[in-house]
Amino acid sequence: MVNQFQNLSCSNPDLSLTTFVANNATVIGDVSLAEGSSVWYAAVVRGDVEKIIIGKCTNIQDGAVLHGDPGKPTVLEDYVTVGHRAVIHSAYIETGCLIGIGAIVLDGVRVGAGSIVGAGSVVTKDVPARSLVMGIPARKIKEIGEKQAEELWEHARNYQQLARVHAEKKNNQPQ
Repeated sequence: MVNQFQNLSCSNPDLSLTTFVANNATVIGDVSLAEGSSVWYAAVVRGDVEKIIIGKCTNIQDGAVLHGDPGKPTVLEDYVTVGHRAVIHSAYIETGCLIGIGAIVLDGVRVGAGSIVGAGSVVTKDVPARSLVMGIPARKIKEIGEKQAEELWEHARNYQQLARVHAEKKNNQPQ
C-alpha cells in the first residue's frame, strides 16, 4: 500500500512578509504567504498534505480553514477576502474575490476573478469571473459590475490596514 502522506510537511512557513498573523491562528506546512497578507484569529492554514499559496493583500478571517488533498493545492491569488468560518479545500480563487462568511469552496473548483461567493454557500463547480453565486449548491445569481469588482479590491486593502493595527497591538504587548 502506498502512503499518500509520506512527504508530509509540518514545517513552519516564513511569515515575514505577512502584515499580521494572529497568535491563535495555525499556519503550518508548505504555505506561501505574500506581502501584506493576513491570517486572523482561530484561522487554520494547514499545508501539511498539499501546498497552500496565499497572494498579496489577501486576508483569511477568523475561524476560516484552508487545506487540500495530495496533488490538489489550494491557491488564493491577490486581494482575496476569505470571510469568517469559510472553508476552502483544494480550490483556486482568482484575484479580487470575496468568499462569504461560512461559505465552503470544494476540491477542484476555480472561482473567477472579481467574484463573490455568498455567505453559507457551498461551491461544487467553477464560478465564472465577476459572478455572484449563492446557495447549496451555489448557482450564479448575477454578474458583478466594474464598480463592485473595484470595491472588492478596496475591501481587501481595508483589511490590510486593519491588520497593521492588530500587528502593532500584538507587537506592543508584554511577552
